[in-house]
Amino acid sequence: MRILILILLICLFLAVNVPAQNNLDFYIHQAELNSPLLQKQENNKNLIELDLKQFNALYESPNVNLNGNVLFSPIVSVNGNTKKLEWISAGSTDYYGYDLGATNGGQYQAMVSISQPLFTHKYLEAQQNNANLLNEQIENTAQLTKAELKQTVTHQYILCLLSQKQKENIQQTIQVLEEQIQQMQALVKAGVYKLIDLKLLEIELQNNRIEEEQLNGNYRDNFNSLKLLCGINDSSVNALEEINLSLNTPSQTNSLFISQFRLDSLSVKAAQENYNLKYLPQINAFGDAGLNATYLPGFNRLGFSVGLSLTWNLFDGHQQEINDEKTNIQLSNINTDLKYFKSQNDIRKRNLLSQIDNLDKQLILIDKQLSEYENLLELYKIEIKESLISVLELKTLIMEISAKQQIKTNTLMSKEILINAYNYWNL
Repeated sequence: MRILILILLICLFLAVNVPAQNNLDFYIHQAELNSPLLQKQENNKNLIELDLKQFNALYESPNVNLNGNVLFSPIVSVNGNTKKLEWISAGSTDYYGYDLGATNGGQYQAMVSISQPLFTHKYLEAQQNNANLLNEQIENTAQLTKAELKQTVTHQYILCLLSQKQKENIQQTIQVLEEQIQQMQALVKAGVYKLIDLKLLEIELQNNRIEEEQLNGNYRDNFNSLKLLCGINDSSVNALEEINLSLNTPSQTNSLFISQFRLDSLSVKAAQENYNLKYLPQINAFGDAGLNATYLPGFNRLGFSVGLSLTWNLFDGHQQEINDEKTNIQLSNINTDLKYFKSQNDIRKRNLLSQIDNLDKQLILIDKQLSEYENLLELYKIEIKESLISVLELKTLIMEISAKQQIKTNTLMSKEILINAYNYWNL
């Protein structure tokens, strides 16, 4: 008994924690999880952090090197008729080999050298600001990527819903036809209608079943495209929940698109500040210690040296001014693009709102017309029993209702697509 209760609890837990695979949120979540762009953007944050550590190490930590060098300059000394190989000259004046003044007999070095940049606060601060800006750009790009994924997945989800609702409309029409065929069979037996009238409805039923199968294929294709878009490796097909999107009204100060232009401007300015750093005086402290000798090495040639080095760019052909002009042009281009985007986006959003309003008006008229059609169909069902109307009239009415249902479905889904597009551009 305890084992049975435990199994039931486990099943209940799994049922609660397994996300539903028939709603829009599930597919958006899967698309984000499987997006290589989002994964790479997250990795880029780590790269920025590593670059910052590397830069800090370059300007804060001393650079220590071990240097070794051994140079031999042997000569062949001449003493009368005697020639002798000397690895280190003993002061010969007659010899074959490099000039002793140029070689000093050889060179022997084994030293540890150290170099430390000084006064690097401005360099480190600029690099930290640059890293912060890059992280902000990556985060904004990631949010835009998520928004684009959401818009794309939602669009495909709506296409799936369109196929699903079209199929449901046909199934309703098939159900009406089957009911009328069943009623017509009794009326044919009673001699109220001819067999040809029954056949007319049966042929129309077959046509609708063929169309239902075509819509089944469309739904499978759209559903597979949705799973492909979300990176879901699954061949199952299931019904999807309906959606009812609403227009969003985010704060205009936090627009992701506008933020992208702002960050681009800051990036250009940061590049200019980094460029100007090379015109600051750069001071390094350096030193070395160890063996540095000519002729034969010895303990009396162990020593050390320390010093300072200064690098200061005094003139380079006014390159700094040229770079400032280039920066101003780049900022002007970004500002031009920003103004154009705002103008185009305002026009785009107004057009989308106008289309949505127009579809709302159409839906009101379609619903009113469908209501009248349904009332008329109920009257036809009554009159068909009394043989007051022809079967052709009944069939025509059923098909008109079916067509109008499909028009309503198309209009509803078109409205959802427009709202989805508006919400994306209204970020």
